[in-house]
Amino acid sequence: MRTEDHDEPAGDSRPTADDGPFTVTVDGEVFRVRLRPDEPGACDYDWESGPNAGYGFSSFQHIANSSIQDRANAPSAAHQPNTVYEHRESIRDFLRQINPETGYIGD
Repeated sequence: MRTEDHDEPAGDSRPTADDGPFTVTVDGEVFRVRLRPDEPGACDYDWESGPNAGYGFSSFQHIANSSIQDRANAPSAAHQPNTVYEHRESIRDFLRQINPETGYIGD
């Protein structure tokens, strides 16, 4: 998949699971980003242009409260989805770990 084959959301936008999957290009590599509807803060990144079919990674964002009382006062603290910029940074972190000879992490 080439960059010109898809429309990318704006960098400061905060897509949600209800928006459906979206595609971004980072350092020439194309990734499909899927936010999990039943797990706020969890998303899967499929490396569409990578050398190994079906390879990618997942990330999980947790909300930490400083005390149980804080959690009780905001039991469903609204999870703010990542911006597209933040998704791109997660992808860059993943790509930095890839062995260029194998296309996998740490090989």
